[in-house]
Amino acid sequence: FCTLIMAVLYTAAARLDLRVQRLASPTRLRVGVPARVDLALTNRGRRSTPVLRADDQLSGRTGASLYLARIRQKGVARIAYRLPTARRGELLIGPLDLTVGDPLGLVRTVSRAANQVRLVVRPQLIELGVLRATAGHEPTADQQPIKALASTGNEFFALRPYVVGDELRRVHWKSSARTGELVVRQEERPRAGRVTVVLDRRADVYDDRGFDRACSVAISALYAGWRSDDALRFLTTSPASLTEVRSRNDLDAIDEQLAVLTTSRDASLIRAVDELARIGRGGTVVIITGSPGPELNAAVDRARRVFGVVLPVVCQAVEHPSADDDAPPTTGYLVHDGTSDFATAWAGAGRATS
Repeated sequence: FCTLIMAVLYTAAARLDLRVQRLASPTRLRVGVPARVDLALTNRGRRSTPVLRADDQLSGRTGASLYLARIRQKGVARIAYRLPTARRGELLIGPLDLTVGDPLGLVRTVSRAANQVRLVVRPQLIELGVLRATAGHEPTADQQPIKALASTGNEFFALRPYVVGDELRRVHWKSSARTGELVVRQEERPRAGRVTVVLDRRADVYDDRGFDRACSVAISALYAGWRSDDALRFLTTSPASLTEVRSRNDLDAIDEQLAVLTTSRDASLIRAVDELARIGRGGTVVIITGSPGPELNAAVDRARRVFGVVLPVVCQAVEHPSADDDAPPTTGYLVHDGTSDFATAWAGAGRATS
């Protein structure tokens, strides 16, 4: 009994005064890009800490669980562990709990050192080339071939807050010094063409990996259009939602949306493509689905009467389809099945549309 009392007194006397800093690197997580969490625990108490056990949760699982040696006064203990980035989606980091136990292991106390934070792993970004197509009759675009990779225009017309990814040479230093926050020169972007990316969300044409690839193609195609100075639109099904991409912030918001987007049983790709053809007047359309079929083939043919280029992409739900499968043929489609080089296939389609 006396031993138990001493164990209780030992743990009760171990008062912790720690500052915890948690940093994910890189700050924007991306599928396929290595990432880690760095923890720094600074002892602000008047004496060294006892031996601690640190447990930092990761989406309901143990992200890091290890013992920390005594941290001297004003000393810092550092922990690092890897984050899973094989799949897009939400990651919940924490809470971080610290456990103090007596030397005999009879009593322990747990204190909450840091709360839970939410991160998202964004879809894989594939470096895609420019699809060279004329703009057709789009009122916001010149009727000329899409220019090669340009990222800014030439006419200065406004200042806006700096966002990650902006070129430092665009920073307006005088205004930044006056306001105390970085601002950049906003140039009017010459629109070389119109690119519309359509993402099929039908649940019955994808497995999980197939829809991950579809989201990857969607954001990669949008980034390719952004680099080539195209006017951009993004259309998803269920419900049909058409987003105009007017700024890098708009593109970043779509990127984060695609990190957590799910399939739907109420989606109708055919209706979305036909509605787009009704309101569209030229440009390039990229249609991303999990499986082709006669109805979609007919809708693609109807869209080709309106748009300059219609490029259907199928992200196979089956990783390695066999010859006996009843899957529809993919003739005329770009295929991203996870086994072939999609960027090369995309470049071939670009040459074909030149």
